[in-house]
Amino acid sequence: MAGKLVQALVTQRERTLRTPTVAVILPPRLAEALLDDDARARLHAAATVVAPAPASSLVALAELDDTVLARVEVLLTSWGAPRLDASVLAAMPSLQLVAHAAGTVRQVVTPDVFERGITVTSAAAANAVPVAEFTFAAIVMCCKDVFAARDRVRTDRGWRPGSATFDTRPTIGNRSRTIGVIGASMIGRLVIERLRTLDCTVLVADPYLSVEESRTLGVEKVELDELCARSDVLTVHAPELPSTRHMIAAPQLALLRDGAWVINTARGSLVDTAALEAELVAGRLQALIDTPDPEPLPADSVWYDLPNVVLTPHLAGSSGNELGRLGALAVTEIERFAAGLAPLYPVHLRDLERIA
Repeated sequence: MAGKLVQALVTQRERTLRTPTVAVILPPRLAEALLDDDARARLHAAATVVAPAPASSLVALAELDDTVLARVEVLLTSWGAPRLDASVLAAMPSLQLVAHAAGTVRQVVTPDVFERGITVTSAAAANAVPVAEFTFAAIVMCCKDVFAARDRVRTDRGWRPGSATFDTRPTIGNRSRTIGVIGASMIGRLVIERLRTLDCTVLVADPYLSVEESRTLGVEKVELDELCARSDVLTVHAPELPSTRHMIAAPQLALLRDGAWVINTARGSLVDTAALEAELVAGRLQALIDTPDPEPLPADSVWYDLPNVVLTPHLAGSSGNELGRLGALAVTEIERFAAGLAPLYPVHLRDLERIA
């Protein structure tokens, strides 16, 4: 997966067979982060960009030239892009590719897009990298009890010589831990890849993962309840679907051993907030939550003051200089389209039912 992404981000050397007409639909501030100088140069070398600057909407683009939408063959989109339903697509008869410089396309793409035979690509592979990095770092930090240690140091204004270095509690450390990964998704697999660097056992619960594939990944495939009963750390990487809502609820949380960590960098609805709150208030479990439900939590939520809770503001995904990775991959897909090559990360209609 990582090797494929690195390859995808390398400037394409294949001879360009055509020069497609591209419209960049991005908010100006986001456009600057997604498309650095190199990505912009590559885009303009591979395509005819219909406006000198990215447009914030299709309406804004049409206001520049009332014929432009009819000529657009490629849309480069990201967060905040318009939903492409039949009425919108009717104004773009030439559209052949939607290169989405973000993760999920569910808020932008409709079945109408696929019915028209339009190719859709996603930068989910690029967005998965920082989420996996964040999750792996969170697992290591949680198992080392870093956040409680930070609070102790802050309260004590220091520490006794040797007390922090030689903590002898068997619950501290990453050696021989059992990590339960829910979902062998793109992100889940990158987390698994990083967990291989630890001396730990990795369990995976995923109905779409075969036993043969789990062996290739170096993990043990188990059912969800068994995973919960055996794990020191539970990390969630399933898509947000009606069938996955509250997949981690009171029965599953009750199976976790005392002191276990629940880490959620996926979607808040996958975990039953009330059930987890009861366990946290009781002090039996610990949690690092990047995506709570609701998001954000109410200002009077007890979660903000619990010592066994670490809350982060939905920052596991791409941000800052990581956003450039998404734009670079979207441009690579446009280059490949111009060269007559198959997309690296196509999205199909059947994928809409199970992608995040």
